[in-house]
Amino acid sequence: ILSAPEAERLVQSFAPETLFYTLKEIGVADAGDLLSLAVPEQIRSLFDLDCWDKDRPNLGRMREWIEALSEAGRLRMAEGLMELDLELVSLLLRQYIRVHRLSDPQDSPDAPSDRFVQFDENYLIEFIRHDAIHAHILEFLEETFERDYNYFTGLLDEIYWGVEAELEEQAYHFRSLRLADRGFPDYFDAQSVFAYLSPQNFLQIRAQYPPPIRDGLDDNEVLPPGMAPAIPDLENSLFNAALTAGFAAQGKRQLRSEMATVSNQVLVARSVDFGDLEAVRVAVEMTHNYMNLALEHLAGGDLKTAIEHLRDSHLQQLFRLGVSLTIDLRKRAEMVVAKLGLATDRVREIPYLDPPYREAIAGFMQRQPQFFGGLDRDGSVVMRDFRSMRDLHLGYALVEQIDAVPELFKALLMLDIAAPGFRAQIAGYDIRLSQILLTALARYALDGRLAIEPIEAHRLEQARAAIMTAGARPARLNDGFKQRVGEALRARLDESARRRTADFVNSCLNMIEEDLAEIDPAKPIDPRFIRSLLIRK
Repeated sequence: ILSAPEAERLVQSFAPETLFYTLKEIGVADAGDLLSLAVPEQIRSLFDLDCWDKDRPNLGRMREWIEALSEAGRLRMAEGLMELDLELVSLLLRQYIRVHRLSDPQDSPDAPSDRFVQFDENYLIEFIRHDAIHAHILEFLEETFERDYNYFTGLLDEIYWGVEAELEEQAYHFRSLRLADRGFPDYFDAQSVFAYLSPQNFLQIRAQYPPPIRDGLDDNEVLPPGMAPAIPDLENSLFNAALTAGFAAQGKRQLRSEMATVSNQVLVARSVDFGDLEAVRVAVEMTHNYMNLALEHLAGGDLKTAIEHLRDSHLQQLFRLGVSLTIDLRKRAEMVVAKLGLATDRVREIPYLDPPYREAIAGFMQRQPQFFGGLDRDGSVVMRDFRSMRDLHLGYALVEQIDAVPELFKALLMLDIAAPGFRAQIAGYDIRLSQILLTALARYALDGRLAIEPIEAHRLEQARAAIMTAGARPARLNDGFKQRVGEALRARLDESARRRTADFVNSCLNMIEEDLAEIDPAKPIDPRFIRSLLIRK
């Protein structure tokens, strides 16, 4: 940028958001050269974006920007600060100076003279704080006194007379109005972007609104400014594919601008620090993910249908639809957890659920439902946004598996895992449902009884022989054990129940197979390394 033939003109052509994120990328401490080329209006926008924590000014961030501005020279620094709201500058300077009115006989300071500066016969300025920007504050006062005496006196009067709470409220009001003009809504208004919208009635709801204009923009028409990178580069995204394949240049511009507007709402609603680049990136990706989820839901994965829905739907409606699809999953998960006899606000306290069921349910039950990465089978253990209908289908399938588990244990083992007595009995023990089921099946293979009796340590080799194939490793579940499991299930569960519980049973069988697969049959089994069975000491 600095080596461009007309660097100053180039910098001044940047949207404030573009300049802001450019400076954030290189670091505020190294921003002086670019700031020296910016116009005061751009400086004001930098403070609007970076120097607030919700409705409170962040004076620490203001000091950082003033240090950077000082590198552009005293004149540029003064021009930039004078463009800020007088109330905001007053709040900062109150940390550094105390104003005394010489016309007030009761206001007679008694302090060392080196703490005072007097510019005229009306005011005496006492410096009460000395740090890295103390000298810059003095330079700013000198420059305003010389350039605009009315501004100078107005600032000192504001510091002298102003009430801090009123100054904050007024500065926040002015800032909110400016941000609203740039597509940043008020915090409370922004919450509507997460409002529930019935997926079943989406088409009827959409029909109540005027359709969006996509490709009909004039070449000279000015679009609302966008704040963040509007479309993240995510692979296998139906949203990006529909955008690329279905719209001309003007339509793409319009969609990207609308995407940025929705992203701004999300940033404000989630109180994301605009200066935290990683948090902004996560919020923008989340916006894309929910829209992609909604588009896949509407189009069933078909690109042509997706283009039609993208043409007919406002992006905020798509975002709300994506959010609502995950809320429906949360409601279903809440029903299943309640069926287990548990309070929905204590879902993390289900120790007897096996991974990934426990982690996945905890993610689904969050206020903003999350997808547990372990369901991808790629080794991830983090929570992330729902990105596609595949994620949603996996979520529902897992919830349905958990929903069938109480029926399985009651029919097969006459055990009510939803009863308070069951939870009281296993409280304080690291016991999981898979261990209970597999222990009963192992006992059935050993003694022909479906009983929840821990396996004796000295019979572990016998249990392995009854469950696993002999010979080469890794061993597998033998046909005899599989047959006996099938017989037990057929004897106590009807076909519908067997179908509903099959995935959970198979996941448990996979656990014991993995646990015993590499054990050397010629050596005694150490009980400490067996995790799939309950073992009697």
